[in-house]
Amino acid sequence: MSIETLLCTADDAIAAAVSAAGAAVQRSVVRISDAETLIGRWREARVVLVGADLAVRAGRMGLSPRQGVYVLADAAAPASALSASVPLGAGTIVLPEGGAWLADVLAGRTGASQGTSRISVLGGSGGVGASTLAVGLACAGTALGASALVDLDALGGGVDLLLGAERVPGWRWDRLRAARGQIGELSSQVPAAAGVTLVSMGREDATAVTRDAVTAVLASLARSSELVVMDVGRSLDAGAREALRGSDRTVLVCAQDVRGVASARMTLAAAEPPGAGVVVRMRRGGAIRPAEVAGALGLPLLGTIPHDAALVPAAERGVPPDRAAGRAWLRACAALLAELGAGKRLS
Repeated sequence: MSIETLLCTADDAIAAAVSAAGAAVQRSVVRISDAETLIGRWREARVVLVGADLAVRAGRMGLSPRQGVYVLADAAAPASALSASVPLGAGTIVLPEGGAWLADVLAGRTGASQGTSRISVLGGSGGVGASTLAVGLACAGTALGASALVDLDALGGGVDLLLGAERVPGWRWDRLRAARGQIGELSSQVPAAAGVTLVSMGREDATAVTRDAVTAVLASLARSSELVVMDVGRSLDAGAREALRGSDRTVLVCAQDVRGVASARMTLAAAEPPGAGVVVRMRRGGAIRPAEVAGALGLPLLGTIPHDAALVPAAERGVPPDRAAGRAWLRACAALLAELGAGKRLS
């Protein structure tokens, strides 16, 4: 018989906090006190909570990936316990600060259950226009609901430049790198441009974003945005991988030539993105048809993006793609959102 929530911990303080949160939202919690019991019950519950006291042991058990897993810890938990969330594919909820988030998880009120669409954009090769497409999708999403864009390319120079928002005040990742667990509403703290809430890299610190920070920021944005677009970049560091893991769909942008396909195949093998499909960046004289690109990558073809000569000079001037691009490019972004199911979820 399936259960709502399974709690794995021998820590009575963690158990008491979960019990109180469950009572507050009228959700039952089944507790087990040893990690080994997880093997037989790993997929039995909608939500699995693992205490920091057993997280390291559970992370070494080779449990198969699944959604709805969270590690519970307090501020004094050792780093080894928090890092155990990686092999478990889990988010981290820090108590007591994360009590509200824990209650939302138990009640099924997380961003995904509310209908938030999370889309990652990944370039199959350098210079293929993945960041521009991510901006275009976020801008197109504003016609359907609140839209956010998250920049995860530590060496990209800041996607806010593509929106002409480099001087717009607000927090960038340099203020958010320490975020973890439950954090407050971000839309009033970070920049907004072209109707898009923006979490961008800065230009003074190229340090990659941690997995915990990405988890916390995405959870916050999901509470206020119907669409969250993530510009993953090509470093595939821990933060980028967390973005991919938390995505509903991943858009792999591929060039229309042999070298672009070869590079995209390597990127695909390294990233292993869930729910991936390919978008082909069209250009004059492209040697490979879009259907052949998709076939070579073994991915569904989500659509094509036409070449638009106005986009490069517009980016240099900080003019957003939704103002600079021609109708064909804008229609392609809207069609891609519909193909990904975002239009249906947002409408």
